[in-house]
Amino acid sequence: MKIGIDTHAAEQDGTGNCSYIRGLVSALTALDGDDEYVLYALDPHHRFYAALEPRAKLVVRRLRPRHPVVRIPLVLAAASYRDRIDVLHVQYVGPRHHRGARVVTIHDLAFLRIPESFPRSQRWRLRWQVRANARRAAAIITGSEYSRRDIQAAYAIPPERIWVIHDAPDPRFRPAAAGGAVRERLGIRHPYVLYVGRLNPRKNVLALVRAFERVRPQLGEPAQLVIAGQEDGQADRLDAAIAASPWRANIIRAGYVSDTELPALHAGAAAFVYLSAFEGFGLPPLEAMACGVPVISSDAGALREVLGDAALLVPPGAVEETATALLRVLGEPDLRAALVRKGLQRAAQFSWRTAAEQTREVYRRALEAVSRS
Repeated sequence: MKIGIDTHAAEQDGTGNCSYIRGLVSALTALDGDDEYVLYALDPHHRFYAALEPRAKLVVRRLRPRHPVVRIPLVLAAASYRDRIDVLHVQYVGPRHHRGARVVTIHDLAFLRIPESFPRSQRWRLRWQVRANARRAAAIITGSEYSRRDIQAAYAIPPERIWVIHDAPDPRFRPAAAGGAVRERLGIRHPYVLYVGRLNPRKNVLALVRAFERVRPQLGEPAQLVIAGQEDGQADRLDAAIAASPWRANIIRAGYVSDTELPALHAGAAAFVYLSAFEGFGLPPLEAMACGVPVISSDAGALREVLGDAALLVPPGAVEETATALLRVLGEPDLRAALVRKGLQRAAQFSWRTAAEQTREVYRRALEAVSRS
């Protein structure tokens, strides 16, 4: 097969789409086989492409212009014909016309379920574009049974066209990751509670700040709260809440943390907290588990499915329940040890190699379905 993959998201550090496409493409191109890959990029010189496994049948093509209004429906479509693509794989949105079978990854339908967390123009664009892509696709990939059911119900897609393929932590997320340099750079001097993710309202980071404020006076030793992630619709409110907090000296807004530093930041945390209101998978808490860190998470969306009994689960954005869970994790060594053990076992069940093998099978099935039609 000749497989074309829209990889522009791999160049957008700090996003879930970026983590997905980097993990998948790295594993796909490392598999044995005669398949050819054409990666459609904005910047072919980005460090991601240079780090890929050397492969004779791997080409990185630059698509211009950068703006998606022209690039996706026109330039990507034309490239698929020029390159004689058998399967074209996109995330969420692809061209109406293209060569070969369409495979689309839809991580979740957050733009439908919690539209207030998206800019108005983006949510309206996604509402009609994702529906159209889903219905035209030979196969849809999503990360959880929760999202599979949601996509099927929203778009009336036959269940046999939706494949559940789990995301996975990058192998760099492991307990042994050294973190002295990143902790020194960020001013971390005490045991710390960590959040990593976009600062979108649906992530309920403000609730985490409130929970930390309740917990901090009850701790026998100093502790810090570290909030890492790109700004995305909540930064101003979050900064105001931190500035007004009586414990503001113990709260660190780390901003974006690079992929090279992030595993070490995870591995050094006393606890990881993720109070999201909606997730189609939920990779950040799984990455924390892979680093041997106890996790407190909301039970929203697919999080209960993904994390199982390896995390303490609370209602999304629940301040009091989160504070209680934090006190338990920080103050009960037996509970902490059990969560670390279960978390490591849980994270080990997810593999990008497995995801790549399953995705390659989806490509084959999609091509067969289009050939029969």
